[in-house]
Amino acid sequence: MMHVACKDLGLESCPFVAEADKPRKVENMMLEHIRDEHPEMIAGITDTQHSALEHRIREHISAD
Repeated sequence: MMHVACKDLGLESCPFVAEADKPRKVENMMLEHIRDEHPEMIAGITDTQHSALEHRIREHISAD
C-alpha cells in the first residue's frame, strides 16, 4: 500500500493520510482532499504552481 500525509506536505495540524495501491490514486486522493479541506492552498495558483504541488505530492508518496 502507498500513502502520503498532509503532514508530509507541511500541514502539521491535519491528520489526513491518502492511501491506495497505486501512486496515481494516492495523488488524486490527496489533491481532492486539498481542494475540499485546504482550498487556501490552491486558491489562485497558476498551472505551473499546480504542477509543482503535484510533483511535491509524488515525491512524498511512500510504500509500506
